[in-house]
Formats: sequence, C-alpha cells, structure tokens
Amino acid sequence: MPEDKSKSPKLSLLTLAALGVVFGDIGTSPLYAFRQSLHGLTPDLVNILGVLSLIFWALILVISLKYAIILLYADNEGEGGILALMALIKRSRTHKTRLLSIIAVLGVGLMIGDGMLTPAISVISAIEGIHVFAPSFSHIVLPTTCVILIGLFSIQYLGTERIGFYFGPILLLWFLSIGCLGLVHILHQPIVLKAVNPYYAYTFFQHTGWRGYMVLGGVFLVITGGETLYADLGHFGKTPMRVAWFLLVLPCLLLNYFGQGALVLQHPSTMVNPFFLLAPPWFLFSLIALATLATIVASQAVITATFSLTKQAILLFFYPHLPIIQTSKTNPGQIYIPQVNQLIAFGTILLVLIFQSSAAMSHAYGIAINLLMILTSILLIQVAIRKWRWSILQLTVAVLFFGTIDFAFFFANISKIISGGWLPVTFAFFSAFIMLTWNQGISNLHKTHYLKKEKLTSLIKQIYSKNMHFLPKKTSIFVTDVYDTGGGNFLRFLKMNAIRPEHILIVNFLVKNTPHIPDSEQIQIKNVSHDIYKLTLNYGFMDMISIPSSLKQINKKKLLPFLIDINNATYFIEISNVIVDLKEKKSSFFWQEKLFAFLIRHYSVNLNINFYQLPYDRTVAIGVYYVL
Repeated sequence: MPEDKSKSPKLSLLTLAALGVVFGDIGTSPLYAFRQSLHGLTPDLVNILGVLSLIFWALILVISLKYAIILLYADNEGEGGILALMALIKRSRTHKTRLLSIIAVLGVGLMIGDGMLTPAISVISAIEGIHVFAPSFSHIVLPTTCVILIGLFSIQYLGTERIGFYFGPILLLWFLSIGCLGLVHILHQPIVLKAVNPYYAYTFFQHTGWRGYMVLGGVFLVITGGETLYADLGHFGKTPMRVAWFLLVLPCLLLNYFGQGALVLQHPSTMVNPFFLLAPPWFLFSLIALATLATIVASQAVITATFSLTKQAILLFFYPHLPIIQTSKTNPGQIYIPQVNQLIAFGTILLVLIFQSSAAMSHAYGIAINLLMILTSILLIQVAIRKWRWSILQLTVAVLFFGTIDFAFFFANISKIISGGWLPVTFAFFSAFIMLTWNQGISNLHKTHYLKKEKLTSLIKQIYSKNMHFLPKKTSIFVTDVYDTGGGNFLRFLKMNAIRPEHILIVNFLVKNTPHIPDSEQIQIKNVSHDIYKLTLNYGFMDMISIPSSLKQINKKKLLPFLIDINNATYFIEISNVIVDLKEKKSSFFWQEKLFAFLIRHYSVNLNINFYQLPYDRTVAIGVYYVL
C-alpha cells in the first residue's frame, strides 16, 4: 500500500521497527561471513585487503545500489517480493507468460528455504561464542539453539508490528556495538581502509587465481539477507528502509568487517573466530548474549518475508486457502500464517540437527539466495523494459553489470550444492512444482467445468416455482469458488431441498494484479432476478479477504434495497472434489493431475471457512465432484 504519512507512525519509529524486522539477517552476517571468506587463505596483507575490498564492493553494488536504490523503485503500489514483481509485470503486458509464473514460484520456494536456513545458521553461530568464552560448555550449543528457535517461532502470533518495536532497540544496540568494536581495531591498523580501493580486489585475484575466485562463495554470505529488504517492503515502506540502511546498518557493518580484518592482520591466530575475539574479555559474555538476541531478530526478517510471500501466493492462486491472521489494526501488510510458521519451524530445527555447526551449515547457505537474486534480476529487467521503458543502452549496461555480479557469485557458490546446498534448492523446486500444479489444476477446472455449467436463468425459474418452501426473513449467502462465479451449484442445492430464502446473495471475489483496491471499486452488485443478487468483491493480492466485513460495508453504504442480517444469515461454501479418470488419462501430465486431485481433496474445509472469515456455526459446506 502506498505510504500514508498522515496515518503512519513517525519516520523514526518506522525506521526503528524496520531495523528490527528487516535488517537482522544481513546484520548478523559478521558472525561468520568474514571467517568463511578467509577460510583456507594465509592471513597476509594481500589476502586480507583483497577480501575486505570484495566485501565492501559487494555491499555497495548489490545491497546499496541494486536493492536499496533500484529494486525498491520496482514496487507494486508499495508491495515488494518476487510475486509482487511478477504481478507488476503482468499488469503491463497484454498477455500472460507462463515463464513469469515459473520464475516467481521458484523464487518463493527459494525464499522459504532461506526462511529455514537463516534462523538455523544465525542462532547457532551466536551460541557458538561459548567455544571462546567457556569451551567446557560447548556441549550445550545444540540444545540451547533448539530451545531458542522453538521460543522464536512460538511468539510469531504476536505479529511483526509488536515484535518489530521490541526488536528494533536490540538491533540498534547491536549495530552500534559491532561498529564500535570494529572501529577500535581499525584505529590500531588503519591500513585496512585501503581496501575501499577496488584495486586491492584485482590484486587479490591476480595473486590467488582460481583459489581466490572461490572465495566469492564466502564473500556472498556478507550480502545474504539483502533479499528481505525487498520482500518486506510492504511492512514499512521505502523511506524507513533506506534511512536505516544508509545511516546505520551499512556504516556499522563496514566498520565491523574492517575491524575483523585489522584484528586478523595484527594477530593471525584470531582467524578461528575473529568476530568474538574483537571484544575485550570483560565484554565477551555480554557480546555473546547480545549476539544471541540479534540472531533471533535476524531470523524474524526471513520469517516475516515468508509470511508476505505466502499470502501473495494464496491470493494469486498458487496455493490453497490457508488462514491468514491480521496482526495489526493499522498496517494490513503485517500478518501471521500458522501453517507456514509450523513448516519453517520444523525445517529449521531439522537443519540444526543435521549440520550441527555454523561452519557445516555455511556450505549449504548462500546458493538458494544466490539463485533467488538471479531470478529477481531477470524479473527486474522485465520491469525496466515494460514499465520504466529503459533504452537499449541502459538495458545492456544493467544486464552486463548486474548479470556479471550475480553469475560470478553463482559459479563460486555452485560447489555448495554437493556439500549441502542441494537441500534448500531441492525444497525450492519441490515447492515450485506444488504451486504450479495447484495453479494449473484450478485453471483447468475453470476451463473444463466451471465455464460449461448450466446458466442461472433456467435454475431461477425453478427456484420461484410454487413447489418451493418459502422462508421469510431468511438470507442465504452463497460464497462461490474464485473461478466458479456463477453460483449454479448453490441454486441447484436449493432446488433439491425445495426451499427458497427471502433473500439470496451469490458472492464471488476477484483478486487483481495490484496490492490493494480502493474502497470505491471493491464492491459490484447486480440484481439477477427478484431477490437474488450477485455480489462481486474485488481485492488486491495483499488485501485481507473477509466476507462478513465486506457485507457490513454493503449495509453501511446501503447498496442493497434491504439490510443483510449478518448475525443470523447462513453461509454456504463450495468444496471441490476432483477425481482423475484412470481409464482415460494417458497424457504426460497424468501424475501432475493425480497430485492436484490429492491436494484439492485433502486441504480441509476448515481452511476455506477461516480464509473467508466465516462463522463456523452458520456455515454449510456443499461438496461438488469433478472428473478430470
């Protein structure tokens, strides 16, 4: 939603909240990124300056230029994320492209995989500070990590607004602390500041060759978390994110990385864990505690982004109707999805138990985010072509510049697939296949069944026959499937039961490729016949769908010749059951059709009731069978 300065909290408060929700992931990368970048290298001046130069320019070119400046302009009316980007492109095209959907849902799968890996590697890397502070207690690292993660996922129902304002001050203290720790060591070895010059990155590659190129796999860990800057855009808006990044996050990160380089240059033995060894002994325990809190916040960034992307997937018909809980009265972008929270929690704990250390996990971490960034770049180029109308010269420069950076990191990261990176990538492809199967299955139902149903006119005549039992002062509200807008099944249900309520409302909803629909355009009403009315409710892909709330608006605006008795009305919903004909199906998509039939048969009726926010005690589900 476009930022409304009159209603939004002050910029300082939004910036603080954005700090707590968005920047935790990239903000805790110093715990392990510099150490992994130097892995296997001699800690001499050439190597340290080279790695620091690569880190500096990665943060400047990828996060500052690509994400904070360019990509934030590619918002879909204030919303971000790869699905919002896809919807924005589809709005500017005259026809739909299947490839866009494939790219977008694969990006969602990669983001969910990241939502599992980031909490795991962030929290365990902080708890591993115990190795430095009290080596004899190293055996408690794994159980402590699991307990903290379980606690984190258990508070998600509070919502990102409340969590963000709690976590913001923690991240503020974190960034100031790591910045100061780094600054102290830079003052002892100011020579590291020379790494700002990209010449030292060039010299590093000349000196180390292929081995130095593979260091980019470790350097990439510095920018993981940047993707949440775009995915969480709808929660806080562009300005708070840019203020937080350029005035606090970026300077403090650079100070800390350069400080770690200065420490290792002066004391090569500190390479084992340069982050925690930056701290004086009297501050070490406090730093471990602060790092633990900061990594909890880091996990929140990707969890929040995953909720946003899942909601977009549901409303764009790539996923069944999971219940979406609104956690803020003022900001519709702040939500909680219980089923997704449980899935990420299970995957995160499983990854901790499988890898058992941040060093082992770093081999799996990065490749999924790298692929997501490449897919985002592809869609961004489409926006530049279709919406921004960039010239051929501008497009060529952008493709060569950002394409070179993205694929340079990709080929350095590709070896991680064998050492554990296959896990998030496999999960992403599996998720994308499920989402595309759902989307294609619903589209096929629309084409093969819903469009061929009996017209309402003949059914209406039968409804008003003398054989029907009239129910005075009774309103029946029929909520149709998003593709089945006719409502014929419901009228057929009334005919079979020989009843006719005084008022019949056939309600269907449409989701547009825009985040939010203005109030004046949300409701369309058509009088079908007598007291039968067809209501079309228009929503954006980030709006909250609530049938009762929309009916209240209709009463308030007096859009119908009668008032809807919302507290006593009976709601009817249609539940589709799909059966695949085993005798006739010989196509190559047979197993995909079987999967779709399984999905639509096993997602609960309760999900639809919760999704529409209907009352359980006055909602009737009508089962309808279709044969594919």
